[in-house]
Amino acid sequence: MRFTPQWVAAVAGILLIAGTSSAQEPSPVDEIFTPPRPLLEDAEAAEVQSWFLIPQGERLKVYGWLDGGFIGNTDSPSSKFNGPYNAVDRSNEGMFNQAYLVMERLLPKDGSFGVGGRADLLYGEDFLLAQSAGWELSPAGRQRVNAGQEFYGIAMPQLYGQVGTEKLNVKLGHFYSPVGYEGVMSPYNFFYSHSYSYQFFGPFTHWGSLGNWKPTANLDVFGGLVNGWNALDRQNDAINVLAGFKYTGTNKNWWTSFAIVTGDEFTNVAGLPGVAAGQANRTRYSYILSVDLTDRLEYVFHHHLGAQQDGSPDGGTALWYGIDQYLYYTVNEQWKVGSRIEWVRDNDGTRIGLNRPSNPNNPPLEGDVFSFTFGANWSPLGGNLIIRPELRADWYNGDGRQPYYDGTKDYQFMLGLDAILRF
Repeated sequence: MRFTPQWVAAVAGILLIAGTSSAQEPSPVDEIFTPPRPLLEDAEAAEVQSWFLIPQGERLKVYGWLDGGFIGNTDSPSSKFNGPYNAVDRSNEGMFNQAYLVMERLLPKDGSFGVGGRADLLYGEDFLLAQSAGWELSPAGRQRVNAGQEFYGIAMPQLYGQVGTEKLNVKLGHFYSPVGYEGVMSPYNFFYSHSYSYQFFGPFTHWGSLGNWKPTANLDVFGGLVNGWNALDRQNDAINVLAGFKYTGTNKNWWTSFAIVTGDEFTNVAGLPGVAAGQANRTRYSYILSVDLTDRLEYVFHHHLGAQQDGSPDGGTALWYGIDQYLYYTVNEQWKVGSRIEWVRDNDGTRIGLNRPSNPNNPPLEGDVFSFTFGANWSPLGGNLIIRPELRADWYNGDGRQPYYDGTKDYQFMLGLDAILRF
């Protein structure tokens, strides 16, 4: 089945209408299992923890977490790569994904003007998702800080100052991209494994400025100028425009957001033969709608599209797009179950498969990829410990190379489990 823009718009319209219907207030336990939501302050989410290793001030916060797990692959590939992944990609062996530390000073909570800032530090297998050209990497994109390290490394994904009030402020520096639904930080993702749309289709971080404005209690607006995707300094720097909004229903039983980044980027990220190596416009947007269907049941719809001018092997515009859908059900104060079904299309075989050097599941992977994930979050110690078991199936339909079992199969099945300890 091919999804047209008209079909996407129709579904989004129906869901938006449904989201305006009345529903009960979310249960307080939902705050423990909060999936990433655009413009959510991380310190606010961290306050659900039962205890902190370091005493927290009203504005000064120091906290973090440890995350490690295991992914079992029924095929047991010799390379131990679970297809073309950038995260949780090692099959049938333990992985230490994140030792994460946050140090931040919040803006004043009384509405007055102030100065804040934040620095994040990450060590583990997820370091690849948090690196920037001209920072951890050289301007040409080669390893610098983590030279010689393929599986474990260090990264500083955020380092910014912030001035203004809670309703109107500006960030200057290095920060996570607001374009998309999932993110690097483990506690703010429901699943251990990631969606393809997050791993391959969008930016992870930006360097630049970002203004945030809250004109009403329901609406958040942001906009700024950044040095493209994941780059402080690169061989060809280019200003990109980053903008978007989030609107929350009055009863807080639904919200919707849109974010976009556009500007010149390198045309041949995959290093494919026949694709011109130059600079041209790349645009990526993300639309999200979340609806609390009941006081325990939440549905999330995420549509995304990316376009790279001069990025296709035929000299035209390369496209990548898809739809992610999530369903979460809160069982009780300790348990929540969820599912994710994803369809993505790498229309020209230029995005999926860009990962670790020794991975044999290489691009081009032109075509459609589907995945279904079912899992649970168990939090026996309030917000401080989260255990995430999951089952996942992936399959591919396209004209490119086979993406699984070391390039020999078009499907795979996996079982995963990780634990996050927040401190």
